[in-house]
Amino acid sequence: MYRVKFAVFTDLHYDHIPDGERRLQQFIDRVKKEKIDFVVELGDICYPIEENKIILKELGKLEVPCYFTIGNHDSDAFPREQVMEFLGMENNYYSFVKGNIKFIVLDACYIKRADEYIPYYKRNYHKSSDSYPYIPPEELLWLENELNDEHEYYILFSHHSLANEFAKRGVANREEVRTILEKAKVAGKQVLMCMNGHDHGDAAVDINGICYYTLNSMSYIWHGLKQTYNYSKETHERYPGLEDMILYEEGFHAIVTIKGDGRFEIEGMKGSYQNIIPSDVGILNNRWNGVSIEPIVSSMSK
Repeated sequence: MYRVKFAVFTDLHYDHIPDGERRLQQFIDRVKKEKIDFVVELGDICYPIEENKIILKELGKLEVPCYFTIGNHDSDAFPREQVMEFLGMENNYYSFVKGNIKFIVLDACYIKRADEYIPYYKRNYHKSSDSYPYIPPEELLWLENELNDEHEYYILFSHHSLANEFAKRGVANREEVRTILEKAKVAGKQVLMCMNGHDHGDAAVDINGICYYTLNSMSYIWHGLKQTYNYSKETHERYPGLEDMILYEEGFHAIVTIKGDGRFEIEGMKGSYQNIIPSDVGILNNRWNGVSIEPIVSSMSK
């Protein structure tokens, strides 16, 4: 029976933390022990600058393809064309095939303003009047066409969630996307799962027979409360965003196996917080932005 096995990680935020190399190396060391077919990165990996090419070099040592997703922070200060060139992406949304499975990578880093759709860049959206993140009509039409072929199974990747209902975390037109996926299922297509990053937490939900899985961050929880000063003065000066973070100790990731009959298994991780816990900053239920912020990547099978 044919089998596809891949490793997936998200939200490394290499430029914002002091130990990104260690986390990436944890991932690489584990993946080298697994017989994987490829790696998927779900966005917010690093800024597209020369000194960060070391990340791509290290991933290249795995000697398997690595498929990237555009995240919102990838283009905070850089146009998406530069991000795509850095990551070697020919298109910002695309698909690839392994065996009898088509994998579809979406880009929701768009802003809907009246009847125009603008790429996200340097936080160029108005929070009260614009819809963001958003998948524009052209990409939705492309998605419908991608699902209308002879492949047996489909898995989708995106940076933003197609399920999270909290505030403006999930894709603004996620119901429209899910309708396309559910119509495909009615037509006999096997849409197995949608995986996303962005939320820096852990979640999995079944909506009308499709699994929507949020992968925890490789690095940290973002709380934005500006009260976490638990590193040296020098470290905080170099990484000022640390005051808004709770770091995990481990470089979180998952190993996913898809069997030839459409069954899949996600092998997650259990970990720990690096040196403070959510209650230290007043978060009492270990939930934030609509997801669990326990130090875990959930394992599951279906």
